[in-house]
Amino acid sequence: MNQIAFNQQLSDKLNEVLNPTLYSTPGKGEITVVANEKNDLREYRIITENNKVVKVEDAYDAKHDADYDKMMNFLKDYR
Repeated sequence: MNQIAFNQQLSDKLNEVLNPTLYSTPGKGEITVVANEKNDLREYRIITENNKVVKVEDAYDAKHDADYDKMMNFLKDYR
């Protein structure tokens, strides 16, 4: 599977797990996860390489909550 297909598949699965509070959009080398609420400043970048998650960056250094923990627990299988 190429990297773009991997990112699309992972993004789709993340949306199933994180909906309705967070949603993700795939890119070429990363997946961006943002909050559904306009006034909620949460944005995470999931950096992928060789069909694996290599790093998760918090764009706003926000306080991590249950949604973040849920995302990180889900991503353990992709590291």
